Amino acid sequence: MNAETVLVTGASGFVGQAVVPFLKSAGYRVIVASRNPEMIKHLGFTALAIPQPDAPTAEFESLLSGVDHVVHAAAIAHSRLPISDDLYHQVNCVLTEKLAAAADRMITGKFIFMSSIRAQCGPVHDSVARETDEPRPTDAYGRSKLDAERAIASVMKNRPYTILRPVVVYGDAVKGNWKTLIKVARLPVPLPLRSLSGRRSLLYLDALCHAVHHCLTETSTDNQTFIVADKAPLTIGDIVTAVRQGLGRAPALFSVPERMVQHVMGAVGQASRWATLTGAMVASSQALQETGWQAADSMERVREQAPRL
Repeated sequence: MNAETVLVTGASGFVGQAVVPFLKSAGYRVIVASRNPEMIKHLGFTALAIPQPDAPTAEFESLLSGVDHVVHAAAIAHSRLPISDDLYHQVNCVLTEKLAAAADRMITGKFIFMSSIRAQCGPVHDSVARETDEPRPTDAYGRSKLDAERAIASVMKNRPYTILRPVVVYGDAVKGNWKTLIKVARLPVPLPLRSLSGRRSLLYLDALCHAVHHCLTETSTDNQTFIVADKAPLTIGDIVTAVRQGLGRAPALFSVPERMVQHVMGAVGQASRWATLTGAMVASSQALQETGWQAADSMERVREQAPRL
């Protein structure tokens, strides 16, 4: 059993709630931190408050007392609600920079930063996204994540770090567009999705947890940035097919002109969501796989998850 201590921030979030028990099962002593620690005491771990972005250095150092590693997943996530550019920057960048600077002085191990594919590119991308590409975020959320990545690289001179850029994550208790799509897939009706050709990379939540653990222990990932994604991208039709197969049902998909479906979605005020779900966004996790991490098969995992999604 590993006696090392890991501080996980953002422990109440979708990813954090999976990473915390995963690391505990791997033998780590886990401390959790959140902007609202009262909300995560039920997890059964020591729960601490994350300092505000403008907090003095001593508060960040106190948070890291006795900590070996940090997994920093706390952030203001991408949202359709109005959030100011400054708030994204303060929480996603300034807070991250201060935590990383304190970690460089205080911890004995490694700093893992949960960034986002949105630091690399927008929600729709014409070519295969790779870490070697010039980052071109298209919104304040993505820019704040990229700024945080650059801040970490600037302040962490003594301790190793790894930056992870996950694509859209799916798994139990998922929310947002993915949850909407799963609800549609479970409907007992034929759907006009067979002709939709846009492929999108997905990431199984358990595979992301494995990536975090892998980067904590694999020195070849030190001071590197990695896109995290399953092996092969899927179309909307592929996803619906996998869900229905997992429920023991036939795909029941048929074809209509893609433009017609797009027009209908626009007419009901869902044009933006439709573009995000169906536009191409293929990202390669080959670099991380070359360090020994194993990517998941999306079709297989969605099929297995279908009864619980």
